[in-house]
Amino acid sequence: MDKENLEENDVEPDMENAQGDEQVEERSSEDEIAELNDKLLRLGAEFDNFRKRSKREKEELRKYATENLMVEMLEVCDNFERALHSAKAADDSKSIVEGVEMVLKQFISILEKEGVKKIECKGEEFDPYLHEAMMHIVTIKHPDNTIIDIQKPGYMLHSKVIRPVMVTVAKKPEDDSNKSEK
Repeated sequence: MDKENLEENDVEPDMENAQGDEQVEERSSEDEIAELNDKLLRLGAEFDNFRKRSKREKEELRKYATENLMVEMLEVCDNFERALHSAKAADDSKSIVEGVEMVLKQFISILEKEGVKKIECKGEEFDPYLHEAMMHIVTIKHPDNTIIDIQKPGYMLHSKVIRPVMVTVAKKPEDDSNKSEK
């Protein structure tokens, strides 16, 4: 029996070691899971902070994006005020017209520097992406679908139409022979 007791005692410590190893593995797995969950929460919080910071920066950029343009426009405003003041005091209309023309040139120069370009189209074919037809005039003097007059100029900002040109478009007269057939 001593032998049996010895063998039983030998087996029991081995089983205790195996259970202890399982508990250590369980604990290390639980620790690892807790550590990964913590990392996940931290990464989520960091990403949320990044998103909020990016949104604030975009709003700030949008808010002050036109600052340089506005400074230049204030110069135009100042020149208009000077021209108006001079017009009130001047007797000669020619100098007033020259002053207003100078301010207009300054204004156009600023627009061009910022990428705004006037769309020139008189005599060209009508393009619905660039032009808005205000009227059609039946005529044989001009080819069909040709722009014959501009009512309001249009502009592009770089390659995007920001205001289409409002135009009058030539339309060729209908044949009387086609009308009688219908």
